Amino acid sequence: MKHIFLVVFICLIFIACGEDNEEQNDFLGKVSYNKNDKFIETQCVISFINYYGFEVLVYNTADELREKLVVDSISEIEKGILKSDITAFYNTRVSHGDVIQSHYYLDTTANNYFIIDTYNETTGDVSGRFQLTMILEVWYDLYNEPESDTLRFTEGQFETRINYLK
Repeated sequence: MKHIFLVVFICLIFIACGEDNEEQNDFLGKVSYNKNDKFIETQCVISFINYYGFEVLVYNTADELREKLVVDSISEIEKGILKSDITAFYNTRVSHGDVIQSHYYLDTTANNYFIIDTYNETTGDVSGRFQLTMILEVWYDLYNEPESDTLRFTEGQFETRINYLK
């Protein structure tokens, strides 16, 4: 009888863990943009703690993080709101995605924007457009040259759902 209870308990744990993982994936959205005229399509997420943060994540075929673009300090999400007072950064990763190879910061003299085109307050679904210019701040790789000193993210479009973190 003890063995049956233990098997049932372990099965319930696996079922519960599986449901949490599926729920987390609901927040991943789609994003596409040109980075220095190279078209990229990948995943994105908008999370909320005390402000909204937009993240673009680029993985390799081994599911290791290779690039991360973050638009930070978005104070509110409203349809039609142009966010020009944003902060942002971009970095590339090596190893298993946990070692930063390069770090870029936002060029505040460029025409940067983050626009919300649609927002559903009930579901948290949001879509919009962005354009960002980044300047290389630090390059940590001694063996390879950086992709570019300046990165231009143009024609950016995204669709995702807001993840309200606790």
